[in-house]
Amino acid sequence: MPSPEPVNRNQISFGIAGLIFGVVIGFVAAHEIYVGRGGPGPAQARAAAPPMGSSGGGGMAGSPPMGAMGGGEGDMATMDQVTRELEALRKAVEENPGDLSALTRLGNLFMDAAMFDRAVDYYRAALAIDATLVDIRTDMGTCLRRLGRSEEALKEFRTSVEQDPEHWKGWFNVGVVCLYDLGRYDDAEAAFEKVFALNPGSFDMEAVRTEIRKMRSGAVASGEGAPS
Repeated sequence: MPSPEPVNRNQISFGIAGLIFGVVIGFVAAHEIYVGRGGPGPAQARAAAPPMGSSGGGGMAGSPPMGAMGGGEGDMATMDQVTRELEALRKAVEENPGDLSALTRLGNLFMDAAMFDRAVDYYRAALAIDATLVDIRTDMGTCLRRLGRSEEALKEFRTSVEQDPEHWKGWFNVGVVCLYDLGRYDDAEAAFEKVFALNPGSFDMEAVRTEIRKMRSGAVASGEGAPS
């Protein structure tokens, strides 16, 4: 699937009003709850599927994500809250297309609503203003992966760690994509080693090595070879 063109910041507000209802419904229908945007441990990565990004200060989301809703007055209040916030963000971007905070928050809202293509648009627009924001880039990579565009996601994750070699969530996501999506086992192991070095004792690195060996052996047994 080809990469979409970057959003024109002068046209960034186009269509937001018409999508507000869709975003709110996305929250109601969501079956997956984002708990911040910190990545799960490597042992959980396969089951969790998406590597989590990390928008916001310190690598965490700037505001709490919305959870799944099951009906009731509380849910209606949440829908109203989301609608009001989207309206406010729409106005903010209309008045100032270079509003980095509004663009980022829009990206976060669309990401939490599992509308990943729209989230990518807003994250790209934010990065067009400041390309050094590794947390936003990591979130964009997460969305790209959820869209099945793993190679593009990997490129963004690698850019994040090139810009900030200590950005452990970026390294974690490199490992997940290389291991589970692309079968690049050597690259995956190197990335997880980097995570472990940055966060000593955060997980069992030997267990990760064992899992990588098993997956490599499985690839060979299935006739797929053992790509690095």
